Amino acid sequence: MRLLLIAALIAGIAWVLYRNVQERRQAWLGRLSLPGRWQGEQDGIHYRLELSGQADEGDYVEINEGPEGKREERGRWRVVGSNIEFEPTDAGVSSCELRLFESGRIGVHGPGRERRIYVRSGDNVVMLPRRRG
Repeated sequence: MRLLLIAALIAGIAWVLYRNVQERRQAWLGRLSLPGRWQGEQDGIHYRLELSGQADEGDYVEINEGPEGKREERGRWRVVGSNIEFEPTDAGVSSCELRLFESGRIGVHGPGRERRIYVRSGDNVVMLPRRRG
């Protein structure tokens, strides 16, 4: 009987810890708010990253424009731990470190995206004032 009580106690503690980790992850993903348009510039190259889908995975389109021309990449993305993985339709997965600097500003560091800073692009939606009466 005592062993059953100890096992139930351990299972309860494990469940509480698991819930805590999941809640913290969801809060972090909410602060990141990745789906949307992101842009930046580095060494004369303008880059734009459009992420669609859910808070932790979806499709992406990345467009880089510089002196050598325009390059476009499409594929799938997903958040794994504190990294973001990009899987282009024509290549293998590349994992990049993901950092949140402040709301609307993230850092991505990995193969092909060394020390990039992305800033969330505003959209062109204009909120109209509500009529009263």
